[in-house]
Amino acid sequence: MRYQTARAALGACALAIVVASMPQRALAVDCSGSQPRPIELGVSGGNIHSFNKKKTLCSSGTLGSMVQDGSGTQFILSNNHVLDDTNKGKRGDPIVQPGLADVSCVQDPTTAVANLSRAVKINFGGTNTVDAAIAEVIPGDVSSSIMNIGPIASTTVAASPGLAVQKQGTATCLTMATISGVGMHGKISYGKGKSARFVNQIVINGPLPPNNFGGPGDSGSLIVTTDSCPRAVGLLFAGSGDQKQTIANPISSVLSKLHVSMTGGCTPAVTAPQAVEQAGNATVSKELLDSATAVRDRHEDQLMKIPGAVGTAIGMSDTPGQPAIEVYIDKMTPEAQASAPKEVEGLPVKLIENGGFVAY
Repeated sequence: MRYQTARAALGACALAIVVASMPQRALAVDCSGSQPRPIELGVSGGNIHSFNKKKTLCSSGTLGSMVQDGSGTQFILSNNHVLDDTNKGKRGDPIVQPGLADVSCVQDPTTAVANLSRAVKINFGGTNTVDAAIAEVIPGDVSSSIMNIGPIASTTVAASPGLAVQKQGTATCLTMATISGVGMHGKISYGKGKSARFVNQIVINGPLPPNNFGGPGDSGSLIVTTDSCPRAVGLLFAGSGDQKQTIANPISSVLSKLHVSMTGGCTPAVTAPQAVEQAGNATVSKELLDSATAVRDRHEDQLMKIPGAVGTAIGMSDTPGQPAIEVYIDKMTPEAQASAPKEVEGLPVKLIENGGFVAY
């Protein structure tokens, strides 16, 4: 999330964004400002009540993409912690554009573009697969096109290490990178000592700040392929503290949990299910990924005992087409290096320092 401190005595706000200054990129328009109606997606937004308890801090994220239910009703797709204010929202809450952190924490109902419909509750005491919510669009106020990307397909693609992807978000705007890991298990910090365990997530490596793939405020961005008619891959919701990794929910899990489908605006050149599957698994075969995941699962308890370990995933080894187990650690220390196995059941183990995982 992007945060801003409310200073009631001054009647204004001082910017307090928990990320380095926004990268400068050659983009069509401001990614965080107010957009003309109907808005494109991939822009600033959030629940109109996204304040802390004392109303001294407001926040905003990204209104990611458009989805629809079986009756054709259209919704904005984003994260629970963006639209549902981390389990605190109420059905019908106005979803405003821009989000509060981009308008000096001023609540203005006239800037609403949707109303909160439903969210998948974040379970802070158990296991999660998605951080997702939808809000029914106000007719005429929202376009299905994503800023700087355009229309997308109604079909989706499974994530695989090496797959090239892009996303449009309010903090870092349009960025491109490749998926580095799948099947990620780890704890995500939501601040104030609260964390939630997530399983089977996507990891995207990108250039380092100020040109990183994602950052705080990009939560809710839709991650898509780089095709001429992009297909959805995941829903961005978190990342590493050093911003080396961005974390996303698999889009299939998101759509299934919310009982919706992508709202398409173009037709991809490859439409056959077999071809789509191959496109999503071009670098490491599904069979090898499944086998590596099973090995990781059998040794996960051991791997998570490495000092500073915060998560694991299946990535690529130094041998083309072969998987490896990645172990993410908060800080690289001699103790961590000494206790980490070089391999398990023949699979190489890679230690990756990242500063821990936080919700973006």
